[in-house]
Amino acid sequence: MQIERLFEIIYILMDRKNVTAEELSGHFGVSKRTILRDVETLSMANIPIYTKQGKNGGIALLDNYVLDKTVLTEEEKKLLLLGLKTLLPTGEIGKGMLSRLDPMFSVRDTSCIEVDFSRWSNPKKDRTRFDLLKNAILDHKAIQFSYPSTTGEVTDRKAYPLKLLFQSQAWYISSYCLLRNDYRTFKINRIISLEVLNEHFNPDDYKVPEYDGYEENHETGRYIEFKASFSPSVAYRLYDEFAPDTIKRNEDGTFSVEAKLPDGEWLYGYLFSFGENIRIIAPEALKDKLKEKLRKMEKNYEET
Repeated sequence: MQIERLFEIIYILMDRKNVTAEELSGHFGVSKRTILRDVETLSMANIPIYTKQGKNGGIALLDNYVLDKTVLTEEEKKLLLLGLKTLLPTGEIGKGMLSRLDPMFSVRDTSCIEVDFSRWSNPKKDRTRFDLLKNAILDHKAIQFSYPSTTGEVTDRKAYPLKLLFQSQAWYISSYCLLRNDYRTFKINRIISLEVLNEHFNPDDYKVPEYDGYEENHETGRYIEFKASFSPSVAYRLYDEFAPDTIKRNEDGTFSVEAKLPDGEWLYGYLFSFGENIRIIAPEALKDKLKEKLRKMEKNYEET
């Protein structure tokens, strides 16, 4: 299309400064006459493009035109390019697009950030699954998969995928679940045997609620406020998993955390994952519940 060719001509000129009509003709596979018409079109659109004759002649743009016209600061241009680079794993933009934007913004090095949605242990499978879900959302296609609940019960699901969500160090997909006839949010790493169906749905018929599918991941939907003391050996986890303003370092080197977490079996398993490095201070009901579970665990190992 001509409009795409016109934009790419501008990108090429910003990168290479001076290009001959013959070079552009060969690059696009069109006649030299077509390129000259494109130059005229750009000039009529107030793009400061010009041609010059002679040994070093060719087609060029006035120096610094794009930078003079932009309303972005140098810092904003860098942040914009870095933001676009975070989209590379989604497939929505390619490295070619970034390479064309680099000369426009005069920012050559955006190698200081790399985003990968996959786990260390299974990168290829995770990337394939993420790509399938992304395309299902864009194409408005139903998905089918198996999904284990927090108690380990596996159910076969069919859903309309609506939104990818990154929350609390994990990727989720917000969907309308046809098994529950309600909105649900599924943790992507838990999804088993994913298949994109040929069945289409109208996304305008579905709107993800503010707290969509919360019960799918935390069975009670209730929060509990707790206070706990942690040993220094798990400090790295505290800063990974809690907001900084909920963490306090004590004089004896231990850490105190006051935070809200979803109540239910998930919470008990999560707190037990700290082993001997945690001591619950409040509430009393939570302490009693954990003591009860510890007694049951101990009973499992009693000799019979």
